[in-house]
Amino acid sequence: MKNRLFHRHYVLTLLINLLLFITFYLLNASLPLLAAKQFDVSQAALGWVVTSFILATVCSRPLIGHWLDRHDVKRMLLISAVLFTTMSVLYLLVLPLNSFLYLIIVRIFHGFSFGMLSSSISLAVTTLIPKTRQGEGMGYFVLSMNLASVLGPVIGLSLIQHDAFFLYFITVALLAFVSLVLMIRLPLTSQHVPNTRVFRLHQSLFLSRPLLLLATVLAGVAISSTAAFISLYTDSIGHISYASYFYALVALGMVAIRPLAGRWFDQKGPGFVLFPSYLLYGVGFILLGVFPSLPGLLLAALIIGIGSASIFPGLQTVMLTYAAPHQKGKAISTFFLAYDSGFGLGALLLSGLAAKIGYSNMFLFCSAIVLTSGFIYFIFNRRNEPPHEQELAS
Repeated sequence: MKNRLFHRHYVLTLLINLLLFITFYLLNASLPLLAAKQFDVSQAALGWVVTSFILATVCSRPLIGHWLDRHDVKRMLLISAVLFTTMSVLYLLVLPLNSFLYLIIVRIFHGFSFGMLSSSISLAVTTLIPKTRQGEGMGYFVLSMNLASVLGPVIGLSLIQHDAFFLYFITVALLAFVSLVLMIRLPLTSQHVPNTRVFRLHQSLFLSRPLLLLATVLAGVAISSTAAFISLYTDSIGHISYASYFYALVALGMVAIRPLAGRWFDQKGPGFVLFPSYLLYGVGFILLGVFPSLPGLLLAALIIGIGSASIFPGLQTVMLTYAAPHQKGKAISTFFLAYDSGFGLGALLLSGLAAKIGYSNMFLFCSAIVLTSGFIYFIFNRRNEPPHEQELAS
């Protein structure tokens, strides 16, 4: 029983995380389209619907890392959830006020609260996973995010296509409210010594493993390419209606490999899982670039799903193994800061690159980014041995 993974509270945390990220992907994938229909603003202005959210999320990471190491996890989780739910409810005023500026203001505070909540729940779940099954447990946790990346856009786009704008915002508010109610039931206790130092930016970031952070940034760049450009790419090759199939097959690949990859991670070590994952992920991008056809697209989706399933949770778990108990909060927030930065930077730079060299060549470039991230992790793995618990405690 002590080594049991799928107990009631762990499963509850997976459900909360699923609802949280359905909200995230629902809004980021479809809210710009709603704003374009509702407001008379330029294309450049519409970009701020997503950019304002991401920038606020990035800004929240160092602060929440400091707060998580200073305060009880359950307290920070509930404060973050209340703020996130409040911002989700305030979207209901977008239509009555008919103000694009109001929408951007809500997006800023919603992004900040999302950064707080996603960091808090990611730290909280580690306290519910047996130490010998951290890789497997974090893998299933991240899988809930992956499933949300398929469900969120489908829900949001379906509502907007039927012009159900008010129901759209009602759905956002309900998802956040249900996740808040479920969070109250989590029996979390703090497992680290509170840090009483005042906030200092450089002291609130976990920077002792720069190679691991660099690998995470590059992984974020690669992931942004499929999140942001698959619909445009499928349109350019005449298969726009199959974009949803791409994401479904990515999710299928992730679900298929997740149980095995998690056990291998814990039993055989991170390298045994991460090295072939990087290789498969790179091959998937090569297929996207070299075979601009429906069979190539679908095969690439399946391989990308299998390859990418373990990279994000694997790097996150490795990062946490090098953090002392009183550093877990800033370690998790610094990891997300690196990933968010890569994701945001990738969406910005790759759009310009695709305009110059085309989507096929852009995906080939992404394969090089993936393999570079894997090579950096290889160097990190050779230079660093996992610390013993006594070393972390000291």
